[in-house]
Amino acid sequence: MSRLAFLSPHEADAAAVSPLRHVSAAVFSDVSYLGKLEVRGDVESLDALPLGPGRVLVVLEGDVRGERDRLVEQGYRVYDMTAALAALELEGEDLMRRLTELDLEALPAIGSIARGTTALIERRDGERFRIFVPQELGQFVAEVVTDMARGLGR
Repeated sequence: MSRLAFLSPHEADAAAVSPLRHVSAAVFSDVSYLGKLEVRGDVESLDALPLGPGRVLVVLEGDVRGERDRLVEQGYRVYDMTAALAALELEGEDLMRRLTELDLEALPAIGSIARGTTALIERRDGERFRIFVPQELGQFVAEVVTDMARGLGR
């Protein structure tokens, strides 16, 4: 089985490079460095973010290889999405309401953000939110977040 090592900075022993590196992070925190594993199978027992029927996203600090191997041994199909997804955290329901039409009380959810970009959004603590988007759209989303925050006087 191919592991698609280029999607995992841990597997390729390469330094992670954030897709958000060219945007000033004054209004958001760049958390693209987090490990991200897409897990498929009978995932109801896993503490993870739902992606769809039989699919979740497990988010980890640091190297994902140990958790990936543990999940594979348990019979799950696991894909390392660490380099495939950009992630940012921001503060404020008012800003999130400008970014998405999703019900912020029904998070985590997948939906449209920043003019049609598909994103996985989770509520962290209080008015803190984490957004996962395809890495190739990460810079665009970060720029939209920054512009909308300026519109709120931030």
